[in-house]
Amino acid sequence: MSKQKSGLGSGLPKNANDAEQSAQVELYNVTLAESAEQREREMTFGEALKADRRLIMYSIGFSGTIIMEGYGLALMTYLFTLEPFNRKYGVLTADGKYEVEYIWKVLLPLTAQIGSIIGIFVTTPCTKWFGYKWTTLLMLIFSATLVAMPFFAPNIMILCVGFFLQGIPWGVFQVVSPAYASEVSTIQLRPILTTWNNLCWVIGQLLSAGAIKGFSVAFRTEWAFRIPFGLQWIFTFLLAIGIWLAPESPYWYIQKGEIARGRQAIVKLVRKGDPSMAEEKLALMQHTIQQEHTKDAEIAQLGKWERIKLMLKGSDARRTEIACIAWTIQAMCGSSIIAWGPKLFENSGLDASQSLSVNMALPAAGLLGTLASWWLMAYVGRRSIYFYGLLVMALLLVACGGASYAPANVSGWAAGGVLTVYTMVYDLTVGPICYSIVSEIPSIRYRAVTLSAARGAYLGSNLINHFLTPKMLSAPSEGGWGLGSRTGFVYAVLCLLSATYTWFRIPETNGLSARSLDILFQHGVSARQFNNATAAQYEQLDREKNTRLTNTASQNSVFSVHAVSSKAQ
Repeated sequence: MSKQKSGLGSGLPKNANDAEQSAQVELYNVTLAESAEQREREMTFGEALKADRRLIMYSIGFSGTIIMEGYGLALMTYLFTLEPFNRKYGVLTADGKYEVEYIWKVLLPLTAQIGSIIGIFVTTPCTKWFGYKWTTLLMLIFSATLVAMPFFAPNIMILCVGFFLQGIPWGVFQVVSPAYASEVSTIQLRPILTTWNNLCWVIGQLLSAGAIKGFSVAFRTEWAFRIPFGLQWIFTFLLAIGIWLAPESPYWYIQKGEIARGRQAIVKLVRKGDPSMAEEKLALMQHTIQQEHTKDAEIAQLGKWERIKLMLKGSDARRTEIACIAWTIQAMCGSSIIAWGPKLFENSGLDASQSLSVNMALPAAGLLGTLASWWLMAYVGRRSIYFYGLLVMALLLVACGGASYAPANVSGWAAGGVLTVYTMVYDLTVGPICYSIVSEIPSIRYRAVTLSAARGAYLGSNLINHFLTPKMLSAPSEGGWGLGSRTGFVYAVLCLLSATYTWFRIPETNGLSARSLDILFQHGVSARQFNNATAAQYEQLDREKNTRLTNTASQNSVFSVHAVSSKAQ
């Protein structure tokens, strides 16, 4: 007879009927769940790829929304090297050229980031009520409507407002995409599907660089930048079709007690709707949620703010901290220089056309780096890739800064070459691995809100970058500090500090199921000791402890009955 277990933490029932219904939906097969978890661990990547083709397709559809964000944000900084854009929204400078004022170079990307922060804050309540699927669809519609503002913008103020409003759905996409990928993927596919988000970001940058370069050659009018804005309508339409066909995350249904709908969603994810695989995944998801509620089953009865406070206590506080700092590291390790590449190349001696040409190499290098990271993750753990990646990037940033001391005719090309290699290393290590780490670290019950907090920390760090990076790169005549490629020295120091934090605080998540991570975090295991063997050891200790408590409770019960019986005599 199969072993059953209940208690998903859905709160106390209001009446007998609710209690009966709660018991029915909360029962699950523990033996089936544990065998499913073991099978996932032992499955090869090739077997997982064959068995979960549907799952991969739907996850890639959600991650595609990141392409829009990468495209839009890169477009903002690339436009500053485009002569028709500067002529439309800039002012005439002393050297007879049109140039967008420094304040607008800061405000345009800055307002988009502020909009993204607002989007992050609305993600948690939206996903709670509407789920990942409908939240994404609504935001795609919102985004498509808002593209009209920058496309038709008569002045730079309207352009700024348009970027701000577009940032709101971009912020939602940043949270929903990695959360969905992490929840639906298996252990073998999880690193690929979560790091795919970084590849989508790079694809967006590459498309943006190609659009700007191509239309700057084809048009010398405002269409050179208006058509790249309009291309976002095509992205939105294609993504909306993909999201419409995808199922909701089964975890969302299960946590709401809608087991039947959760099972239906799982059937759409597994190979050819295999019913046995669907039951395995359902039991494993229920078992994972049960593990999380072992220590704090009363969470379902807490209000919104009480839950957020609980997220900042105990093991969940540690998980929140790691997710936030890991994403902050991604922002502060010098990656902002990539977005401002054309400006760095110009101030290092290249003309506008040469800068745009060299800039095309950056997202191309990032694309190769991200693809290579999938191979690297098969042999090296996330923690090691993150740590050594930061060290190598620090050396490359020092080399980038040293390029400023080269002769004037080679300084720009040298900086471009080093930054291209840096981009490849970044997208081989920190860029994609960060998505994997922050997606795996949060607990299931706090995934959306933890990712929101972590992405908020990332965007907050990027606000600093949006002020400082253009200021450091720009020449004094443009209101900058004139550091140029020497900006690399500043970010090299931040890379070394980030590597130190990684060594002591970021654990290895490679090959660990969501339940194993819960066990390790609940027991406060050191970041350097995270592995399946340690998780199994602590799980066994928990079982022995629960057995002793059960036996003690049983003995006390027998003693109480005996005492009452004696008193009656």
